[in-house]
Amino acid sequence: MQSNPVQQLSLYAAAAATCADRYAKAFYPMIKDADEKMVCCVHGAEDMDHYITAAEVLRGLGVDLGGLVERPISERGLPGADVLETTVSWAERAAFSALFEGALLAQLRELARSDCAPIARMAGAAIVREERHVAHGLGLLRTACGAADSKAQAQDAVRRIWPVALAVLGAGEPRQAFAGATRDALGALGLSVSE
Repeated sequence: MQSNPVQQLSLYAAAAATCADRYAKAFYPMIKDADEKMVCCVHGAEDMDHYITAAEVLRGLGVDLGGLVERPISERGLPGADVLETTVSWAERAAFSALFEGALLAQLRELARSDCAPIARMAGAAIVREERHVAHGLGLLRTACGAADSKAQAQDAVRRIWPVALAVLGAGEPRQAFAGATRDALGALGLSVSE
């Protein structure tokens, strides 16, 4: 991960806006269950709230993210995130929440330790919501692993989303901690990711 908290928060804001985008444009239309539609709406709204709050903090620090939400995902400065624009399966939705939002959770935990008080407050306030998003994604992956065909789809989705999740974190200790914990969680489901 980048050492500059302002750069980290800018990357997080772009990723949070991308999460909101995916919930609204990709995941919601594929859902048939009313309860899951509600979860999708709530998670998308929370991610957009995280983006708005991060953008306000950044504006106070002299960084303007104006127009970011209008740009295609591939133009938001997220390494490899163009793969997210073609997320079309339920297994990819599960992997997205478990892995990509898991990486965002790792970012938030790092930002919550920032010496910059506005950044630390914003990140600390978003952690609980992001933990719920990741837990929900892991639950969806667990369900998908209950049958051989859907487990194969889940494994393919995990392989597809994993590099994007790692890229959002860059290099360093937060990435290593995230990768280790996520490998363990996926391993418990019979899923694997590259080293």
